[in-house]
Order: sequence, then structure tokens, then C-alpha cells
Amino acid sequence: MKKRLISLVAAAALVGGVAVAGAPQVAKAGTVTVKGDTQATLYGFVWGVYSWDNQMAGNPDEANMPIPDHSTPIYNKVQFQTDSWVTRLGFAFKSGEGVSGRIEGDFFEEGKFRLRRAYVQHNFDNFYVLIGQEWCLEEMFPSISASFTPPAGFDELILRIPQVRVGTKIDLGTANLDLALAFENEGRRAVSLLNSPYDTVDRVTIPAVAGRVIAHIDTNFGSPMEFYALGSVIPVYLDLQDITPAGKNITDDSETSYMFQTGIKVPVSMFTLGANYQYTDGAVWFPGAFPTTPESYYDVNGSVEDTTTNSFNVSLRVTPIPCVTVGGEYDYVQYKNDDAFTNQDKPKVQTYVANVEIKTTKHTILTLEWRHAYAQDFDAVPGLGITDDSFSGDQYYARYIYLF
Repeated sequence: MKKRLISLVAAAALVGGVAVAGAPQVAKAGTVTVKGDTQATLYGFVWGVYSWDNQMAGNPDEANMPIPDHSTPIYNKVQFQTDSWVTRLGFAFKSGEGVSGRIEGDFFEEGKFRLRRAYVQHNFDNFYVLIGQEWCLEEMFPSISASFTPPAGFDELILRIPQVRVGTKIDLGTANLDLALAFENEGRRAVSLLNSPYDTVDRVTIPAVAGRVIAHIDTNFGSPMEFYALGSVIPVYLDLQDITPAGKNITDDSETSYMFQTGIKVPVSMFTLGANYQYTDGAVWFPGAFPTTPESYYDVNGSVEDTTTNSFNVSLRVTPIPCVTVGGEYDYVQYKNDDAFTNQDKPKVQTYVANVEIKTTKHTILTLEWRHAYAQDFDAVPGLGITDDSFSGDQYYARYIYLF
């Protein structure tokens, strides 16, 4: 029995699986009457957040990078913001023909209703096919942060995208595997950067291909241990502007970006330990240091040079009593492009997270959080206009959610 379990653990370490750790959990509400044999369930939550930033870029709760010390006039100033635009409303559908689906939205666009998820899923004997807009296969919610914008290293811009996905589950006795393959429309979101004069996705000719395996393994310590491994290949065509005085440009250049990520979550009694690792080549929006992320690609003297990243985090959550959970996390991301960055420096961001989650009633949750972000060597990156080699900032959150 021990030999079998060890073999499963070793296999799962290669293919892995972590369940959603940072996403709001949605309680299902009562059913809604519809025509035919389709059942519709209304669900959602009301989200209220109060956020304070000290020397952080952008609006509170929408950025994870500090402001460089040389910046004016907002250097070393505090910003406050409160909003409820993440408030969510959705319908889940299910028919007697093995067909299910979902329509979900929020009020992110300045109070206007925004479509988040809209898909139909056909369930067969041992596999399913999903068609429509859903969370991208690469999103595993690896951070415990309560903020709308996760720490640099795992702040994916891609999120929910149109796709065609096929998947299945395999029961191995003391473990089970969840396998999925998806064709996703993520090229422009993974590679192209906002307001960038250097890196522009000209066109996308074929969808990105993503694959993921999640393993759940019984350990007799409480909830199952979870491993995951995933990756994606993202072909794009780029128009690049040379960063050297020669001013050469590259037009319609074909490049293939890719990413790989793996992680683990181990629940033991009142403790839950998590760890994740990510590597990207030319897909800098997966780690996402917003808004000062280095470019995916640079044109250096007529040669296309790609930016790679290494990210990891570790977290620990403790639930001493059923209604209170205390957590801490460390996130790290490093960018590398020896041909484009000055002196071959490797810009990096470190983020420290501490929070407490309190279940105030059966349907409401209060979360208090502090984050400290520390950036180094971003003055080596062309196009960002940063002259400070190190700078830091702090974020504070109070979030209240009513789930229905």
C-alpha cells in the first residue's frame, strides 16, 4: 500500500494539481423557473472593498507594483479607494441531456454590467467538451491574497477567454486525475503589453494550445493533497520597434511564446501549505508586474530578443477555529533579457502578504490584508522610464463579501 501511494505521489508531482485557493467561493442560491427541462440556478455575491495604498502605482486594488522614488507628484503618498464593482451575478444551467452551461457577469466597467463567463458544456460518459468563454486553463488561483490584483509573479491578465476545451477524470483508487486540453484565444493578452511602443501583437493566426493535469491524492491527514502541472504554447506575429539609435524595425515577425507552471497544496489538520512555480518565455503577462512589466520581446539591432521569467510563491494558512483563518505568503518574480536589459540586470519583485479571514455569518466573510511590494533593478529595462534601482510600497485591504 505504501509503495503504491509513493508511486502515485511521484507521478502526481510531475503532473500535479492545486484547487482554487484564492478565488471567492460561490454559494448556490435557489432554482429559477425556465421553459422545458432545463434547470437554472441563480448565484453570486456582493463585494465591498476598502483599500489603502502607500507609494503604489495605479488605483488601490488595481496594481501590484510600487511607485519609483523619482516619480512626481505622487511619490510617497497614500491613496484610498472603496468600490463594489467586483459584485457578481450568474446563472448556472443544466438539462436532462447531459448539457450544462453558465452565464455570469459583474460591474467592473464603471458600474456597467460586464460579461465574465458564458459557455455550454456537453457531458459524455467519461469526458466533456466545453465551448465558450471560461477561465483560461492556466488560471489556478495560486495566491491566497484577497486583493482583486494578485501579487506580481502570478497576476495573469488572461483570466477568462473564449475557448474550446475537452477534459476527463481518471479514478486511481487512492488518487484521481483531472485532465484537460484547450484551444484558447489568449495570444494578445499573454504577449502584448498595454501602452507599449516596443512590443505589439500584429496578428494571431491560430489559437494557443494549453494542457493541464490535476492530481488529488488521499493522505489520511484531512483533505486530499493536490498537485498540478500545466503549460501553454502561444504563437503570435509581432511588430517591433528597435530600442537602439539605429532605429531599425521588425514587422510581422513570427514568434512562439510559452509558459509552464506547477504547484502543490497540502492540508494537514488546521494547516494548509501551498507552493507554486512558473516559467515563461515571451509571455510576460502571466507573472504580470502591473503596470511596469518589461516587454515580452525586444528588437535589438534587428534581432528579436525574448524576455523570460521565473516566479514562485509559498503560503501557509492556519484555521485555529472554524470561522477564522490566518494566512501568510511570499511571492517572487524575476525577469531576464541579457540582450535588452542594461548590464544584464535581472529586475525582480518580492511581495509579502499577511491576512485574516473571518466568517462573520453563514453567508458573509470579512478579510483584512496587508501586502508589501519591493522592486529592484527595473531601471535596467528600456522604455519604462525608471531611474531608481530599488523602491517599495504597501497595500492594506478590508473586504466584505455576502455570498448567495
